[in-house]
Amino acid sequence: MMYDQENPRQLALFPELAEHSGIPSIATLPEFDRALGNLIKMSDMGAFIQLKIQGLEKVYSLNLGELNIPEDFLIPATSPTTFVVHLFPLELRNQIKKFTYEIKAFFNVHNSFRTPFGYFLFRSHFIAWKEFLDERRNTIHQFLTTQLGKGAYGRHFLEHFLQGYHYLQGLADYTAPWEFRNRVLLKDIQECRKELQETRQSLHTLKPTEIDFPFQVMVLKTAHVPMVLHQFLSQIQIHSFFKTIHLEYLAQVEINSLDDIRNLAEQL
Repeated sequence: MMYDQENPRQLALFPELAEHSGIPSIATLPEFDRALGNLIKMSDMGAFIQLKIQGLEKVYSLNLGELNIPEDFLIPATSPTTFVVHLFPLELRNQIKKFTYEIKAFFNVHNSFRTPFGYFLFRSHFIAWKEFLDERRNTIHQFLTTQLGKGAYGRHFLEHFLQGYHYLQGLADYTAPWEFRNRVLLKDIQECRKELQETRQSLHTLKPTEIDFPFQVMVLKTAHVPMVLHQFLSQIQIHSFFKTIHLEYLAQVEINSLDDIRNLAEQL
């Protein structure tokens, strides 16, 4: 079975059989051989790598403009500025950032060079990179488990939630029909999450006239943040992707050295 390639950079060996005309192709077998030869030589020297670190930073922002709150519900002269809240305090965030810098510090002039989309890692350092990345993953996991265990993560989450909740409380005028809770528990947030999810509520469907509107806003604003440590840890992803390159880019060049690969990367 044959499928058309929708990617405009994808080459077709048999363009005359494609549904759409004008797609790029390698027109001759010698051109294909040259591109394939360049790919083999480049692979002998190393590979393009893109590093992705996800899940460590949790943040939300409150913008009154997106909440459609009637003006008379807010104290006079309320500024429509954006209020940003991080899950962790600055000291802990800086330590986490240090870990990410240490991961990136593996790449240096002796084992790689930078590209517009990551790094070109020399083949001789593939195993060292894999072992280093595994060790860094374990170090980060152990550090966060120690720092956030024994209920510390839950306390950070609750403080994260309350900063926004109290921010809305401080802006509420006496005319607002809202009632603010004197005490907020994690189970209250969990129950509200479940209820809003089951009723498919969003920030745009919430009614500002509801008594519990500010609480519901904060539940939705923090819905992307896990409430328990093991779920937070499971969302942390540190991946390095080996990037492929289309033969199209290798058909008209000559790859014999790292400088040739550098020049190619700058043109991509």
